[in-house]
Amino acid sequence: MSAIKRFFKRNSNSLPAKIIGGFGLSLYRFSENRNHDHTCNGELMVLEKIAKTNPKLIIDGGANIGKYCKLISQKLPNTNIIAFEPVENTFEKLKQNVGDLKNIELVHRGLFSKECTMEINLFSSDTHSTLYELEGVKYSADKKTKINLITGDSYLEQHNIEKVDFLKIDVEGAEYDVLLGLENALKKGAIKVIQFEYGYINISSRKLLVDFYTLLESYNYVLGKIYPKRVDFRKYLTKHEDFIGPNFIAVHKDEKELIRSLGQA
Repeated sequence: MSAIKRFFKRNSNSLPAKIIGGFGLSLYRFSENRNHDHTCNGELMVLEKIAKTNPKLIIDGGANIGKYCKLISQKLPNTNIIAFEPVENTFEKLKQNVGDLKNIELVHRGLFSKECTMEINLFSSDTHSTLYELEGVKYSADKKTKINLITGDSYLEQHNIEKVDFLKIDVEGAEYDVLLGLENALKKGAIKVIQFEYGYINISSRKLLVDFYTLLESYNYVLGKIYPKRVDFRKYLTKHEDFIGPNFIAVHKDEKELIRSLGQA
């Protein structure tokens, strides 16, 4: 080891090193698209490219107060949308915001791995309701409430839905559970495209990015991370396990033209 390397290693916990490291971490997060604004983090780009395939049905699993539903409706006015939101107060806001849109069906339940009733943690912000106890964060839940949950397979069967063009899952750590509840649909290749969130909350839910890759690749999906201008379709590497997120996408391998389109800037 050179003298220079030894010097830096001996001083790795010094104040100057921490300042430089913090700056480097900020740059890394920026380059890895730590951005939850769907108008500029790549989600809008994904919708615009999916719009060219003339989708008939989009499911918004975790619709919250309806911002994403509005975006879908603006970009794809002739596409039917099914929006799931289980929290009572949030569902009422969802109805106020998008209830007058004719192409949206609102479902006052949440998607999960089984049909049940569970307690969910509520925070001051509507966007952070989660089934999991968050670890290592500086804030805590204000209160809890009970919500009703259903599997995606059950809902699709009950409503005679055979094909879903696009499934967006943003359920604050329960994304993997939602996929488990869609086992039959995934086996049949009934869902063309799946967008899911991955981030720091996966530490609390104990579901790593590799778990999503393992599950979805077994059902013939190709996975990639969403960036502002393109999707980086890539094989899983441990370096991707950074909990930065925010959004990944899985496209069934039969959708070759869509995979090509999404992968191009």
